[in-house]
Amino acid sequence: MRTEVRIAYSAENEKQVFVNEQELDSFSRHVGAIPCVTFTPNELSIVSGPPSERRRFIDSSICQYDRKYLADMVQYRRVLQQRNALLTAGIDTPSKMAAFDIWTEQIAVLAATIVKTRLDFIRKFGLLFRDIYSWFPGNLEPEMLYQSSYGKFDQEDGFEGLTACIRNRYQHIKEQEIYRRQTLAGPHRDDLQLLTDGHETRRYASQGEQRSYLIAMKMALRSYLFESTGEHPIILFDDLFSELDPVVEERIIDSLSSCGQVLITSTVPIQGNVIMLHTMNKDPENRD
Repeated sequence: MRTEVRIAYSAENEKQVFVNEQELDSFSRHVGAIPCVTFTPNELSIVSGPPSERRRFIDSSICQYDRKYLADMVQYRRVLQQRNALLTAGIDTPSKMAAFDIWTEQIAVLAATIVKTRLDFIRKFGLLFRDIYSWFPGNLEPEMLYQSSYGKFDQEDGFEGLTACIRNRYQHIKEQEIYRRQTLAGPHRDDLQLLTDGHETRRYASQGEQRSYLIAMKMALRSYLFESTGEHPIILFDDLFSELDPVVEERIIDSLSSCGQVLITSTVPIQGNVIMLHTMNKDPENRD
């Protein structure tokens, strides 16, 4: 099925996005319509940056194939905003405390749904990632661990067990939250710990190793989205092959050779027999 996307700009309407000639009144309606995997050097912050970057990677990945997750995230943020507004105003009456308890129950159920979906994603995604990371030299052992602000819990307990754990955590920190006037636990505070040989990749790995880690994550995401949707995502990779091992280059090119629409930019010549490659020279004086 063909999907046509058109973006228009005007002084009156600013940016407008049309999908199959239908204007999108909400950007969230567009998420997942056309699965896409990108790579740019700036995205290295996913590996080396703060937890918010890794949360964004998880959320954007899942939203490309699971619209319920997107809806749950939107609702979670609304409830979090209302709960924080109540905490900021101060809980000093029985009616405010009753309202606070209602918001807490709502956020606990939504948080359990979000965390469970994230855990399911990481478990399956991690297997693909480990396989692709083995392409890279060094015989390093990668690992991904979800760090929850709710503490440790047994994933075998399922959704009900997870929900109970989250309720207990909110009960335990209730006085702290009222005193500090903010929500102290939730998916908005969680992190994805990326390890290499048991050490934090963002702290102890070289920039080259961090780059390899990110490339493997992006290639794994391509495979994951295809398995989840049955559709090849669009691949947009910028400056992918810089400082990359030639053997790994070949594996990546072979892997992408039958993956639908692939656009890769490179500043160095690449030998590719299966996909069309165009290179750009960094030296403006060399126009050959």
